[in-house]
Amino acid sequence: MKLNRKNKLLLGCFILVLVLCYKLAIKKTLDYYSEYKSQKELINNINNSPKVLSSLLSREKQINNWLSKNDNTNSSFQSELLKKLNIYCYSNNLKITDFKEPHKAIENHTEINSYIFSLEGNFNSTLELINKIENNSNLGTIKHLSSEKKMNYKTNTEYITTDVIIQKTNLKK
Repeated sequence: MKLNRKNKLLLGCFILVLVLCYKLAIKKTLDYYSEYKSQKELINNINNSPKVLSSLLSREKQINNWLSKNDNTNSSFQSELLKKLNIYCYSNNLKITDFKEPHKAIENHTEINSYIFSLEGNFNSTLELINKIENNSNLGTIKHLSSEKKMNYKTNTEYITTDVIIQKTNLKK
């Protein structure tokens, strides 16, 4: 077989392409694969370590004890209120723009929790939500409402922002 100049050039380019492929792709892939194997082996060693396992179990017990001591029933009411508000707002095209932390006050063995949130949407939907809250005695009583009509100049639409304060009372023993 006679190698002429074109065949020699083609063979040289082929070898150059193979070297470049190895340098740019294959070498990095092999490096990442070896790193993956070493990391996986390290994780298996950590997971099987009795010291780590016992420290994690003791940490879990500490966290569970702390959670049981600091269990706050108001947070469950707050999450329930927020869940009901989200369901209604989603179905009636309202938006909850702000939901602040509850304000707590104690007067004459009675704990009063005030939940403050803001709504944005049209008037009728906001009015229906307020009516639902007033008719549902489990959600507390509405103590304050303030509404403000605003204009969105980009879309040339009007909307209402409403601030609502709901109070929930609990007897303190």
